[in-house]
Amino acid sequence: MKKLNSIFTVAQKTVLGLAITTLIFSVSCTSDIEPLAGIDDASVEADLIAQADFEEIDDIASNMMSIADGGTGGRVTDHNDERCGCAEVTHDQENQTITIDFGDGCEGPNGVFRSGKIIIKYNGRRFVPGSYWVITFEEFYVNRRHIEGVRTVTNISESLAADPKFHITLEGGKVTWPDETFATREVDRVRVWIRSSNPLLDEYHILARSVAEGTTRKEVNYSCLVLEDLIYKRTCRGARKGRIPVAGVKEVVFGDRKFTIDFGDGECDNIVTITSADGTRTINLSDR
Repeated sequence: MKKLNSIFTVAQKTVLGLAITTLIFSVSCTSDIEPLAGIDDASVEADLIAQADFEEIDDIASNMMSIADGGTGGRVTDHNDERCGCAEVTHDQENQTITIDFGDGCEGPNGVFRSGKIIIKYNGRRFVPGSYWVITFEEFYVNRRHIEGVRTVTNISESLAADPKFHITLEGGKVTWPDETFATREVDRVRVWIRSSNPLLDEYHILARSVAEGTTRKEVNYSCLVLEDLIYKRTCRGARKGRIPVAGVKEVVFGDRKFTIDFGDGECDNIVTITSADGTRTINLSDR
């Protein structure tokens, strides 16, 4: 069982989550494990890419909300996200809007090429209960993938003193590849940021009953349901090549195939247990 952390780095988080699922369902996952019948590897990978794209955007927006917290207006050059280093960032304080404009395109860290705009409209400061922000796009592309949809993040924390809790939805999510194939995605989840006096001990949790669903690039329906809170620990980052939960259980359905994925008991390892109608397998992702 595992949990996610929130605002650590979107690119790594999303790519990590994608990589794990891709590895789990890949027909070439590992030499000593039988392929999971009926699962199209390319479709799963495409879904994971779509998931990663939206998670990274969420992370960028969360970081950029610090601009609203600071209350400065106009063009912003002093922000805390290097992925937006080549973009023009502006803050319309009166209309509570932050625009991240990558123009005709520019290359950020890790060779990621972005173009178009991410637009964030907000109400209130991000850590204040009841505040929210809505993320939309204007001709926005990531490595030539066209991103569409409306992502809404609402602070549902009980108080300023409580660990920040956010309700996150994605409506009309769609990622279109240059060949015009596409994957769709809808999300309804609750995420809690467990903060520590030492930030290195922070955790990020995706709570049970959080869901995601959509269609893959091959038009296969899928869904994902968190059965037990997914837990991500920041302290585990150095022990892994990617970001995967350290505990938690989720159920994944592709077409008529159902799988349960157990991420463990909280240790910083790369071991996951997958159960399906074919039986149970334990996979070590350390070298993948």
